[in-house]
Amino acid sequence: MSYKTEMRNDQPQIFTRRQAAALLLAPVLLAVPFLSATAGEGALKLTAGTQPLPLTALMTQSGQPLQLADISGQALLVNFWASWCAPCIVELPALEAAATQLKAASIQVILVNLDRGGAAIAQPFLNERSITTPISAYDPKGEWARAVQLRVLPTTLLIKPNQSEYAAHTGPAAWDTAPILHHIRGYFN
Repeated sequence: MSYKTEMRNDQPQIFTRRQAAALLLAPVLLAVPFLSATAGEGALKLTAGTQPLPLTALMTQSGQPLQLADISGQALLVNFWASWCAPCIVELPALEAAATQLKAASIQVILVNLDRGGAAIAQPFLNERSITTPISAYDPKGEWARAVQLRVLPTTLLIKPNQSEYAAHTGPAAWDTAPILHHIRGYFN
């Protein structure tokens, strides 16, 4: 004889402690990824650059070379992006707004596109989105990206005016928000 009871279809279901705990914890567990994604919204996660900055030139829209030596003495925010990188595209308008605000603090914003087609692909892409304030440069062979060992897009370098040191932020950021702009200005002071 079995002491195991079977539930009939017409009997009410009773929650076990495990089911109740799962129901109570589910909203908390589902919210954790969203909380961690927005937790650092007001701060950049800067890591010191360990590789020397490259001496190779980037290309400008007009086809002229742009070397760091040409802009020495200026604080630089250099953002690496590509037209196929969704987070890069999302942050472009914020970089446009930040470029305008940082110009007053003598911080130059440079967008470095890594598309293989260079200016032929990237410039129409920027024009469609009315991104005009930052300097546009192109690294279709990825020489700069390899030199500073970029692993993820978008990646942004904050290069000190003496160009002897820099810090990198990996991933997108809300570049035009007050906390981030304050962090950038603080890095250069």
